[in-house]
Amino acid sequence: MLAAQRAFLPTIASLWLAACAEDAAETVDRTEIRPLTAAAFAEVLANSRGEVVLINLWATWCAPCLKEIPELVELDSNLAGRGFRLIGISLDDLDATLEIREFRDQWFPDFSTYHIAEEDWYTLVDLVEPEWSSLLPTSFLLDRHGDLAITLTGGKDYAAFEAAVTALL
Repeated sequence: MLAAQRAFLPTIASLWLAACAEDAAETVDRTEIRPLTAAAFAEVLANSRGEVVLINLWATWCAPCLKEIPELVELDSNLAGRGFRLIGISLDDLDATLEIREFRDQWFPDFSTYHIAEEDWYTLVDLVEPEWSSLLPTSFLLDRHGDLAITLTGGKDYAAFEAAVTALL
């Protein structure tokens, strides 16, 4: 009997670890506006390998950005569970976290976003696209290997985002 119990021990341990990981994932508050440094962004990108990732750069003062955010939220909802991840990054001033939260909560409450925590935007963006044009909105689409597949600039609609993302899924 003892040998049989020992044989099941690794299975029980792996099930317990999986349950703990699910609990930890559920405790992440998607409504929080999280600061994002270049080092933290590099970690987010590394942890996203294996997924198709759409990184959207936006700001509260950018009208085309605000037009496409509902499209991104819908895309994220529709592609959930298919290996897709949306990463929103607000490029508003460093001290504007409260304003971003209030703005997002009023207009796009389901939009999970980071807030850049670098004085120089390029410190963060260079990790994905060193040749970025500085236009907003810009979305960088990364394949499952973390390589840049396409850059989408200017306000895009749902169909444009969906076509680009689903081609990589």
